[in-house]
Amino acid sequence: MINLKNSVNKVAGFGVAALISMASTTVQAGLSEGLVLYQSFCAVCHGAEGEGQAMGKSLVDDGAKSLEPMDLLAVIREGRSGTGMAAWGDSFSAEEILDTANYIRAMQGKLGIIIEPDDPIADDPIALAGRDLFNGSANCISCHTVGDKGGQVGPILDGLSDRLDAQGILQAVSSPSASIIEGFGVKVIELTDGTIVSGRARNETANTVQIQSADGKRWHTYFKDRVKSVSDRDTSLMPNIYAGLSSAQQQQIVAFLNSL
Repeated sequence: MINLKNSVNKVAGFGVAALISMASTTVQAGLSEGLVLYQSFCAVCHGAEGEGQAMGKSLVDDGAKSLEPMDLLAVIREGRSGTGMAAWGDSFSAEEILDTANYIRAMQGKLGIIIEPDDPIADDPIALAGRDLFNGSANCISCHTVGDKGGQVGPILDGLSDRLDAQGILQAVSSPSASIIEGFGVKVIELTDGTIVSGRARNETANTVQIQSADGKRWHTYFKDRVKSVSDRDTSLMPNIYAGLSSAQQQQIVAFLNSL
């Protein structure tokens, strides 16, 4: 590990004591690596002190400081569409991304991002990256609940690895229509004006069927004698996001799902 004091001395305008005092003992361990990574790959666009350059925005203004920790990690890992911000997820490890983010937060005068010791995937950088992907750009969290957060359109994923083995999890994410869980089947309804409504169905009787709204927050009841048709759909509501991920991202998302 590079000596923290010697590394920090190289940054103009930042005193050693100031940076060290900003970081907890846990964060300090990676701060020197973050400095080296920042100076090697980020400073050319964002400036040695994060002040911003022609090619990159300031990292110490109010807008940058307002980023939530997970959002900062996501920007470093995935880049930003429509800007010159590169995605470093295929070049940096999850630990290197965390170290870089914590160095940026130190420049901002903010506390570092700490992975709690009781985090079950704290020592698994691939699963950690998968969790960030799940909650971030893949947006799985909008449909699936993990813990006390998430949507209600898809199955709750807590305890997933107790219900499915590794092969089953891989099939569920890579071929979502191969096996649809009971209670998550899809109905397609054609209204009298030709409008097509589809969604997760429940409480079907000879006369009615309920369809969940796209956001998962409401259930709408349809009377079968007031619509043109009601039919089953043999494909899942879950989009095949997996197919659009890079090979590294596929490994990350599967590792996270296997940790649940």
